Amino acid sequence: MTSSAQKEGAGRRFLQVAELLRKGIADGTYPVGSALPGGRELAAGLGVSRDTLRGVLNQLADEGLLEIRQGSGSYVRAAPSGPAKAVVDEAAAPPALGSWVDRAFQETGEVSLDVFTLTSETLYGHLKRQAERIIVEKKTPPRALRIRMLVPSEDHPLAYPRAVDPDDARIHRRWRTMARRYAREMGQLVAQFEGRGVDARLEVKRVPLTPTFKLYVLNEQHVLYGTYLPERTVITLDDEEETQVEAVDVLGAFSKLHYFHSRSVDPREVALFEEKRDWFQSAWDVLGSTGRREN
Repeated sequence: MTSSAQKEGAGRRFLQVAELLRKGIADGTYPVGSALPGGRELAAGLGVSRDTLRGVLNQLADEGLLEIRQGSGSYVRAAPSGPAKAVVDEAAAPPALGSWVDRAFQETGEVSLDVFTLTSETLYGHLKRQAERIIVEKKTPPRALRIRMLVPSEDHPLAYPRAVDPDDARIHRRWRTMARRYAREMGQLVAQFEGRGVDARLEVKRVPLTPTFKLYVLNEQHVLYGTYLPERTVITLDDEEETQVEAVDVLGAFSKLHYFHSRSVDPREVALFEEKRDWFQSAWDVLGSTGRREN
C-alpha cells in the first residue's frame, strides 16, 4: 500500500471514529459520567492505531465531550450540543438503536430481541447499559428477556470485513476474534440479568451469509432496518507493529436505521414490518439448520 493511500485511509478513519464516538455519547451508548473502554480494546475494536485513537480522544476532549485522566482513562463529560428528545418520537428523524432498546425495556415485562448483524458489538453496548441501570440505578428489571441472534458463520468467507488482498486472512481472523469475544460477553451479560431474577435466554445461530443489512425486531412490535455500506479503508491490526492493512469494511453504527411498526396506521409500513419480521423467522428456521446453535 502506498504512503498516500495509507494517509488518506487513516484520515478518513479518524473522522469516522470521531463521529462514531460522538454518536455513541449522544445516544447513551457511553452515558455522561461513564468511562470509555480501555484504549487498546477500543482501538482494536474500531480498527485504528492507538495513536489515531489518542488523536480522536484529544479532539473530543477539546470539544468538551470527554475528560482524559492520566493513568485512569477517558470519561464522558457531556453530550454533544444540539436538539435532543428525551422520549422517542415515532414520526421523528432516524431512530437511534439505544432509544428503542430503552423503550423495549420500559414498555413490557417480557422483552424480546431478534437480531441479524455482522457482530453483536452495538447491541452489547446498549444491553450493558440496561444491566447497569438495573444494578446501579435500581431500575425494575423485566420478568423475562429473550434474545435470538443470527450472525455469520466463522468459517464462511465474508465479503466484508476482508483484506483487499484475497490471500491475506488477517482481517477475517480479526473479525472472528471480535465476534467470539462479543458472543462470549453477550452470554456473560445475560447471566447478569439472570442474577437479578430475570428469566433470561440467549440463542445464537450462525449462518453462511455476509449480512448486507442489520435488522432488529423488538418485542415483536418494532423493526429497525438499515443497510451496510461497504467501503475501501485502512484497518490497523492489534499487533505490536500496529500493521495497517488495506481492506473492505463497514462501520455498522453509521447504517441509517429505518423504523416500521406492527400497528402503524400506514398499511405500507405494516407490510414492511411483516416482511422484515417474517424474513428473520424464515432465516432462523431454515438457514440456522446449517449453522451452530448456542444456548
